[in-house]
Amino acid sequence: MPLPTIPIYSTCIKTPALVHPSVLKDGHPIEKGARLIKYSGGFCVVFPYQTPSKKYAVRCWHAEVSEAKRRTQVIADALKKSNLPYFVGFDFFEEGIMTPLGIQPIVVMDWVDAQSLKKFLAEHITESNVINEIAENFKKMVADLHAKHFSHGDLQHGNVMVKPDHSLVLVDYDSMYVPGLKGMPDEIKGLVGYQHEARWKNEQVSEKADYFSELVIYLSLKALTKMSSLWNDLNMENTETLLFSGEDIQSRGSSKIFSRLKNDPELTPLVDKLCEFMDKSSIEDLTPLEEAIVSQSESISSKWKGGNGHKVTTKKGEIDDPDKIAGKWGARKGYVKPNKDEYEKLSFSISDKFKKPE
Repeated sequence: MPLPTIPIYSTCIKTPALVHPSVLKDGHPIEKGARLIKYSGGFCVVFPYQTPSKKYAVRCWHAEVSEAKRRTQVIADALKKSNLPYFVGFDFFEEGIMTPLGIQPIVVMDWVDAQSLKKFLAEHITESNVINEIAENFKKMVADLHAKHFSHGDLQHGNVMVKPDHSLVLVDYDSMYVPGLKGMPDEIKGLVGYQHEARWKNEQVSEKADYFSELVIYLSLKALTKMSSLWNDLNMENTETLLFSGEDIQSRGSSKIFSRLKNDPELTPLVDKLCEFMDKSSIEDLTPLEEAIVSQSESISSKWKGGNGHKVTTKKGEIDDPDKIAGKWGARKGYVKPNKDEYEKLSFSISDKFKKPE
């Protein structure tokens, strides 16, 4: 059965008698002059809606999503039980709005007082400490989602909102995965420039759906703290991506942006991890952001860590564990001052390395 079009919804929502949920009683859609404010997406249209006591976002489906009603109810229940601070309150109403095609379901969400991530970045692009704070808040947010086995499914600049206190909130939950949706089809794929190439062929919703896009966003934020010129160089304010275009993702690390980022040694591990991700054939092979960051740090630190194949040369040969040399220096248990004889032996063994050849 066909769904109402956006123009049909736009006409019906202006008539209070056609809008059924009691929470919207005595309210009206917000207009600017003679223009009705609305935000259109591939599956839904959202109308800001003002009641005497509160402002809401009213979402109406204009394109079919498999089992949209059940999906929405399962997601609503899971988010309420989670008590996570990253979601706005929302309720599903099966008898939402009357249209010429019959009564249609709607979702009523709390309106969030926040800016989209990209708008926030445009206003703070030269404030590296502020952008770094957002990056760390983002990392914590996705880790909290992982702990609940949630994925948003469409992480991008328009769905990540920044509140005045710099805390983050997510909007647009149509693509979400919660455990109760296991086995459902993955129909809403997200934006090019944020998604792994394998996502376009992915068949079922997955708690791993965010792993690629969260690394893209985190790397983009970290890069902007160090290279604010990227904002203008890439004309980021006028694109539908952050740092990486769809072509950049398809290049698997060979486009210019990757080499530019690798000029900074602190960004290189994140760039390497993103390139590693791009070489995977399935999103199920990816790892969450908090693990991806740790694994890259460990891969660097392991080169200097004993017991990982790194050998230290002494006058008597090679040993595997530098801690054995450290002895009473307490490499693992803290510093213990050596006695005079031990200190002299240690000093000589070190200075021998730098003696001029005789």
